[in-house]
This record gives sequence, C-alpha cells and structure tokens, in this order.
Amino acid sequence: MLAAGEAHLLNLSVAAHAQRRGHGRSLLNDVVGVARESDAKVLFLEVRPTNTVGQRLYTRYGFRQIGVRRGYYPARRGREDALVLALDL
Repeated sequence: MLAAGEAHLLNLSVAAHAQRRGHGRSLLNDVVGVARESDAKVLFLEVRPTNTVGQRLYTRYGFRQIGVRRGYYPARRGREDALVLALDL
C-alpha cells in the first residue's frame, strides 16, 4: 500500500516447503523497489513475535522495530501482538 510518501507491506508469504531459498528476500527486494520508485520515504510492516524466520529476514534487510501493536493478530488462544518495523528508503 502506498500513500503520503509512505509504503506499508501488508503481506509477504512463502510456502513452508519453499522457504530458505531466497524467495522472501527476492519478494522483499521487489517491494522495496516499487516503494522507492513511488518516492516513498519509509516502508512499514508488522510481523508476529513468533515469526522468527520473518523477523530475521527483515532485520538482516535493515528494518528496525519502532513499536508494538497489542492484540493485532488472531491466534489459536486469543490474540497475538505485532512488532511494527520500519525501513528508511
């Protein structure tokens, strides 16, 4: 999603059997490229605290945590928080 000089990545998924082959990084490269071409200054996303694979990808890419959204995701037992990450473009 692009608006007002910002980009927000709503969903990036790689099937479990295809993970750890560079597909996530490739998709993220494409998203960052589109955001930059659209003159976005920052890219935001949310990730589950339990999604350590996603967190590792985003951290290695240069994202930093800027906040927490309490009860953001539905979970098996209630709700799960979201870590809010940002990447300066």
